[in-house]
Amino acid sequence: TIQKIRHVGSDFFYTWIGQPTKKGATCPLNRNLFLPGLKDVKINKVEICEHSIHLYVEMPVKPHRCPRCGTEGRKIHDYRIQKIRHLKWFERPTVIFYRKRRYACQTCGKRFAEENPFVERYQRFSKEWNQAVNVRSIHAKTFKDLAFQFGASVSTVIRRFDAVAKKELQGHPQLPKVIAIDE
Repeated sequence: TIQKIRHVGSDFFYTWIGQPTKKGATCPLNRNLFLPGLKDVKINKVEICEHSIHLYVEMPVKPHRCPRCGTEGRKIHDYRIQKIRHLKWFERPTVIFYRKRRYACQTCGKRFAEENPFVERYQRFSKEWNQAVNVRSIHAKTFKDLAFQFGASVSTVIRRFDAVAKKELQGHPQLPKVIAIDE
């Protein structure tokens, strides 16, 4: 059965509704599915759990350049599963389980992870999630409310705000040590 999920502009988002499992409904997806921040990503499975949505994704195989010697190769060393928190989808927290491919250079032996468009190196939150928190942290009433809204800790939201503030303040001259004298 095909069910229309939502309509944005001229794009329609579709999913196949599968048989329910112990964790929730599984949805083998149509290849035309478009999700913000997940461009050129192969979605293998979607689990709709009671309180969250789990996306199982991987990137298509393509040649990558070795960061050490610069030769191009396709030799796959292994796979790792990386759990990434993403933006809410239908008001449910979304978790991406990314099957990260690691390549091995045939020339120098260096092992390195594939490039992907949705998460930075060593991060547990997607780029889209970070961008949304950065924008909302400027306009939010409190850090605690924003942390609750995005399902993160208050200290994580404060660190994101501090990074945005530091970047915005670069290039502005510093204030003098003495602004005024009061008698």
